[in-house]
Amino acid sequence: MKQSKSEEQKTCCGADLPQKEVSTVYNKKKFHFCETACLELFMKDPEKFMATTHFRLNFEDLEDA
Repeated sequence: MKQSKSEEQKTCCGADLPQKEVSTVYNKKKFHFCETACLELFMKDPEKFMATTHFRLNFEDLEDA
């Protein structure tokens, strides 16, 4: 199921986007993060990060980069 534009603009944990954008592109999808610390954890091991309970969005539903 495709998310609405407002749902796509959520962080990986499902929070609203912070004022200062913290994001990266991975496997042609754009990932938004609530803070730099989450981005740093993601960058260490993206697949492991996506398998945690902190990652609450479906990869397929993320915005294309």
